[in-house]
Amino acid sequence: MTSISPEGRTPEDASPAGPRGNAHLLDGVTGADHRVAILVEERGLRILPADPTTAEPRCPLLWPWSKVYRPASAGESMVFAMLDAQDARLTPDGADHARAIRERASGDERRSGRQVFGLTRRPSAAVAIGLTGLALAVILVALAPLSGLAARLLPADTGAATSDAAIESLAAVHRRCDGQEGLQALEALNLKLAEAAEINPPQLSVIDWKLVNAFALPGGRIVLTKGLIREAEDGSEIAAVMAHEIAHVIHRDPMTGWIRQEGVSLFLAVLFGQEAAGSIASTLTGSLLNATYTRDQEDRADRTALDLLAATGISADGGRAFFERLRRHDRDDDALGALLGMMDTHPGAADRADLFADARTGTDPGLDAAGLRAVKEMCG
Repeated sequence: MTSISPEGRTPEDASPAGPRGNAHLLDGVTGADHRVAILVEERGLRILPADPTTAEPRCPLLWPWSKVYRPASAGESMVFAMLDAQDARLTPDGADHARAIRERASGDERRSGRQVFGLTRRPSAAVAIGLTGLALAVILVALAPLSGLAARLLPADTGAATSDAAIESLAAVHRRCDGQEGLQALEALNLKLAEAAEINPPQLSVIDWKLVNAFALPGGRIVLTKGLIREAEDGSEIAAVMAHEIAHVIHRDPMTGWIRQEGVSLFLAVLFGQEAAGSIASTLTGSLLNATYTRDQEDRADRTALDLLAATGISADGGRAFFERLRRHDRDDDALGALLGMMDTHPGAADRADLFADARTGTDPGLDAAGLRAVKEMCG
């Protein structure tokens, strides 16, 4: 069948070199903003990738009119979705294309939800809230404890490939810090703590990101940010943070959280459909699970970190100083506001400062003055 533009002719966007593009497409899978050319055909909306340098969108490229609709959340914006790709969003450049699509689209957004106990439409708000509460109750009682057991039964490197891909994605936005002297100093500290823990040294990455943060990922991966390193006033502060993250690796906390979160997403997707599951999981499930379990995991990680510091003779003063500084800053502080937000579901900064203050682990700074200077300079 011959493709026609809204004006009834072959679109100007098509050329021997390929379509130039007249719309933007978020495929709902990769998060990439694809430049595409759209053709209005009798049977549906045809989508043609317009940028040969990027991967093809990961969603259907022919949208039948009976499945095309304007999401209610779009408001007055000319944004279109498709029932078979609920997270995909198409935005035409011009009003003519948008009007042509709108005139032909006959999809019903209420059909975008999966069946729920035999219902073919999304549940009402009351039903959704009730089912969400039931889902969360089941998850909190059964799934969370089982996820910890499952994580301990898996090989230590499970999830490493996924974690590496996540780090690479992060490094594509915030570059890696690769100053060799700084990396060598951190790797020496990493090896020292890992030997005390009797595990293989985690793979360490430093990212040029102003956010004050450090985190462990499944498969024995640890990431430190430039913001965290910049805030450190003593080598023992970085040592305390690394010991804490290594403790998470020891207890398989990253894998536990991953299993739990994937289980939550799957459970809610069955109930509400993929699009709704994402928002529900992020706003409700995440906060409840963090409040119930993450506090325990963080407290355990702190205590294990103190054991590692004691085994290596490294001073706990860095941990005390780090949390004392958190206690003195309020949420609006530019330097530490982001980290304070992260700490909402963690044990209180004051309690953690007291825990490290009471510990007698040693006097070694973990990183001497030269090592700390090299680490601070490794991001350039």
